[in-house]
Amino acid sequence: MASTSCRVNPDVNSRRRLWGDSGGYCGNPKCRTYLFPDDLDVDFGELAHVIPASPEGPRGVPLSEVSAKDRGHHSNLILLCANCHTTIDKAPAPYPAEMLYGWKLERAEEIQIAVSTPVFQTRAEVRCHIQGLLDDNALIHTRYGPVGDPYRQGDPILWIRHARSTIVPNNRRVLRALDANRHLMTPEEKQTLAIYRLHVEQFESRHVLDDFTTGTERFPEGIQNIFLNEEMTSRT
Repeated sequence: MASTSCRVNPDVNSRRRLWGDSGGYCGNPKCRTYLFPDDLDVDFGELAHVIPASPEGPRGVPLSEVSAKDRGHHSNLILLCANCHTTIDKAPAPYPAEMLYGWKLERAEEIQIAVSTPVFQTRAEVRCHIQGLLDDNALIHTRYGPVGDPYRQGDPILWIRHARSTIVPNNRRVLRALDANRHLMTPEEKQTLAIYRLHVEQFESRHVLDDFTTGTERFPEGIQNIFLNEEMTSRT
C-alpha cells in the first residue's frame, strides 16, 4: 500500500529564498522577533509549512490537491521563530493557510517598500514613476474589463489573464510607491490611498482567489489625479 505521508523537504534554493523574503525576522506580524541573536553564529529561525509536508499534518489537504513537490516549495513555506512555529502547528484552527499566506505577502510588501521602492523628493517624480503602470492598467480595463452591473466582463478569458498577469502586480507596484512617498501627499490624497488599498486587496481576492465575499470596492478616480498638482496645501 502506498504511503500517504510522502514528503519533499525544501531544497537549498527554497531555503535561501525564504530567508531573503523574510528579512531575517519571524513572519508573524504580531511577533517580528529577530532571528539572529547578538554575538552568536546561530539563528532561531524555523521553516514552517503552510500546507503541511504530509496530508496528516496541521492544515492538511490530500496529495491530490497539493503535490509533495509543491509542499516543499518556498511559496508554501514561512519563516517563523520557534514559539510561533509551535503555536500555529499545535493549534492550527486560528491559523488557516490563507492567514499564513497573508503574512508572507505582508512581509514581502514591507521589504519591497523599505528596500526597493524609490523615495522621491518631488511629487512630479512620484507621478512619473506610477504613470506607466496606471496607463497599462487603464488600457487593459478599457479593452477587456467589466461593463455594467453586476460585475460582467467584456472578455472573460482575456480579462482574467491580463488582470492576473499585469493589473495585480501593477496595482501592488503603485501601492508600494504611494506608501513610500506618503510624506509628499495631501490629507485628501491619503484618504484616496486608503480607498485604493481596499480596492487592490478586494481586486486580488476576486481575480486571484476567486473570492467574491470580501467586497467590490471600485477603483477610486482620485488615483488618476494623485500627485499631478505640484503644490501641496499641507503636509501632515
